[in-house]
Amino acid sequence: MRISEAFDAYRDDYILLMNQSARTVECHECCKKLLLSHIEDKPVESLTLEDIRHWREEMAKKRRANSVRVYIVRLRAVLGYLNIRGIKCIDARLIPVPKREATVPVYLTEAEVDAMIACAYNLRNAFVISLLYSSGIRLSELIALNRGQIVDRRFTVIGKGRKPRLCFIDARTEHLMEAYLKSRTDHHDALIVSFEHKARMTATNIQLLVRNSAARAGITKKVTPHTLRHSFATNFLKNNGNMRYLSAMLGHASLDTTMMYAHVVDRDLQKQYEKYHTI
Repeated sequence: MRISEAFDAYRDDYILLMNQSARTVECHECCKKLLLSHIEDKPVESLTLEDIRHWREEMAKKRRANSVRVYIVRLRAVLGYLNIRGIKCIDARLIPVPKREATVPVYLTEAEVDAMIACAYNLRNAFVISLLYSSGIRLSELIALNRGQIVDRRFTVIGKGRKPRLCFIDARTEHLMEAYLKSRTDHHDALIVSFEHKARMTATNIQLLVRNSAARAGITKKVTPHTLRHSFATNFLKNNGNMRYLSAMLGHASLDTTMMYAHVVDRDLQKQYEKYHTI
């Protein structure tokens, strides 16, 4: 079995059978492409630890540490699958997983989000920005939304791991949604549609409208749809929201993931320091 065949077998026998997300399939295919661009598509039993070490070192020159970690984990999953099947190859347990690099998410203030909405090119774009910020949903979850799915400012999405979760929007977003839907003349099921094609908007187009709205608002930070998700989480915690509830609303499998937003409690730490430290 060649390396490409091993990746394809894992995809067909595990990822697709488990009904994992399109994003997982995309990551899996990207990992296969990156590995094969570094080494030839040779029999999987001839893949060595040295091959993997060189591949990891090459990726580290061009990619962030956490991205490298994702691809190493993906390769380990494929090899572990082959190990279980009894196919001769490297024991996946011999490949170390790089430690996750701690990061502080880039986020927008309430005023910056307000400016983006005010500077949006049209009503649809303003609604998209407001929806992402008020609900904290992922880009893929936004794209999948249909008309009529949001009722009484609440709706359910199917997130990572195919797990459903309850999400909410605020009054501003509800008002923009009603105005946007009233302005549409098409009958497409999608909540957000492309004006040109009258079809469900693509990830690329939504990323572009978010970036353009940030530029029109004079924001110099790199702003993506995920930045608005970070902004939702940061705003929630700044207003003394509960970390466990936030984890549920974001659809995190572990509270440890939500802890990336702990930077917002720095204000409280400083207040405690100033209150209890004496000189």
